[in-house]
Amino acid sequence: PLNLSDDISNVQKTSSSPVRPEAVFLASALPLIANPSVASAATAGAPNAVGSAFAAYGHYISLIGILACIMAERLTIKPNMTEEEEDFIAAADIGLGVWGVGIAYSGYLRAVEYEKGFDFYAHEPLFWLKIAFVGVFGASSFFNTVVIIQRAIAKRNGNFTPMGEKLSNRMIRICNAELTAIAIIPLTATFMARGVGYSQDFPWQAEAALAALVFGGLSFKYIKE
Repeated sequence: PLNLSDDISNVQKTSSSPVRPEAVFLASALPLIANPSVASAATAGAPNAVGSAFAAYGHYISLIGILACIMAERLTIKPNMTEEEEDFIAAADIGLGVWGVGIAYSGYLRAVEYEKGFDFYAHEPLFWLKIAFVGVFGASSFFNTVVIIQRAIAKRNGNFTPMGEKLSNRMIRICNAELTAIAIIPLTATFMARGVGYSQDFPWQAEAALAALVFGGLSFKYIKE
């Protein structure tokens, strides 16, 4: 004989059980499995997708590396550092240079070889504003780098003297400025990538010259100091 109460109880248990994650995944993947053309259509308009993905990854991981190195310097620099602490910030500054090369190269690839192409970015004022901020960031970092190199050479020659408060405070302020730039640059990049302010009539050569002038002038200033 039919036991309706048991059947009703089983239905209630089934309906009240939580949805399993693997079931959700399989349900979402089923259209792609059943119709492979759907999956290929998603990447049909993205030439060099693999190279673009690696360039993007290199760009992002380089930014994280730069942030880590600056934070290491910022948290270590202080008056009367030990020789071990001076060696540590020297290593962090080397890392900063390596990651800086990485972000510059991957950024070049993304602007010229992949993404929207240089013709798009050249007529995007925010792209050149971003380049100007990168120039300020790079130029300001020269001061700390030069000081660290000078002190490493003096230490090697047996002329090590503890760092004074005035110099350490100046280097800390530069680290703070670099961290501020790192917070601003990605913001300009997000607007830039979405075409905010784009103009085909934009005289990009003037903006490029201004960005180069900012970088050159500040580089000379900080290296001279």
